[in-house]
Amino acid sequence: MPDVRNSHLALNQFRKIGPAACRRLEAYFSDLSEVFRSSALELARAGLTAELATEFVSWRKSWRSEFARTELKEAKINFVTWNDNDYPVWLKEIASPPPLLYYRGQLGIDPQNSLAVVGARRHSAYAPKVLDQLLPPAIRAGIIIISGLARGVDSLAHAITLKHGGLTWAVMGSGLARIYPAENQVLADRILAGGGTLLSEFPPSTAPLRQNFPQRNRIISGLTRATLVIEAAKISGALITARYCLEQGRDVLAVPGNIFSESSIGPNQLIRSGAQPILEASDLLAVFNLEGSTKGGAPDRKRANY
Repeated sequence: MPDVRNSHLALNQFRKIGPAACRRLEAYFSDLSEVFRSSALELARAGLTAELATEFVSWRKSWRSEFARTELKEAKINFVTWNDNDYPVWLKEIASPPPLLYYRGQLGIDPQNSLAVVGARRHSAYAPKVLDQLLPPAIRAGIIIISGLARGVDSLAHAITLKHGGLTWAVMGSGLARIYPAENQVLADRILAGGGTLLSEFPPSTAPLRQNFPQRNRIISGLTRATLVIEAAKISGALITARYCLEQGRDVLAVPGNIFSESSIGPNQLIRSGAQPILEASDLLAVFNLEGSTKGGAPDRKRANY
């Protein structure tokens, strides 16, 4: 019979019981492993729909924790649940934290010194110039850079951080055994070799489905004190991350761009709506109270109206 951690692993791999339903199950049962002993009727009383409860009871008959554990071991993937002490502390504060996170590398992060960097997949020559100017001083000051391992600005942020000897985390919209895009496998390996971490709430072999990426964006912003947007269209994943950042009470930062460029519409509109403009590295360090590399200070969680 699965223990509590294995029960979380099973619920995650079933894929149809999200954070809210998981909370209801934990509140109803004194021990989450009771979901493997309870009838569909009892699971419905605990908060699942009758249809979902029946489907889960049927699914759990064939699920074996030892098979799941073997898959994780072979892929060198660990997992942490929201009840574990090493679960990222600030992630617990968001509205819908993932009940379980898969990871490679090391957990343990100071959210007060972590920055999310997001932006266009198809960026202009402006983006690498901006990142080359802004990130090295932040990296030297000990700021951890978090992004999504996507093409474009995400990959640039990870690569520049590694180039300057910094730590970087990648939050993926696919499973950790299915690096996406495939050409970033080398970059993912470099992140791990540099002491960084790969994270995903999706089971290891999960494909990079379109709907996964907006979902993972809440984790990128939820892990950090601030999110920096560099080049983003009017409708983009980067702006979804910025909205999550606002909802979570974190700082939204944006690099202004050419008013005639479509890729500058997103950050320029964020600034007009109240996001903090970042014009030079000292602006970024000031957000973290790291002027002169002096660390400390609590987050200044200013809210904007967007």
